[in-house]
Amino acid sequence: MMDKEYIYTVVKEDFRTGERAKRTRKYCTFKPLAVGGLYTHLGKGYPGCQRVLSVEERLVPAYD
Repeated sequence: MMDKEYIYTVVKEDFRTGERAKRTRKYCTFKPLAVGGLYTHLGKGYPGCQRVLSVEERLVPAYD
């Protein structure tokens, strides 16, 4: 059995001004997010608002 892992490219964004940071980061999860969506508090290491720029999908073995 395989699970689908999503690898997102995100960038920090100020939701009041729309100003974005210069560097992007990778965020891996098993939950689908909308490309172009603005999310807050994705997890440890991703404070504030993060804009999703792109996504890759990868199949990984499921551990039960």
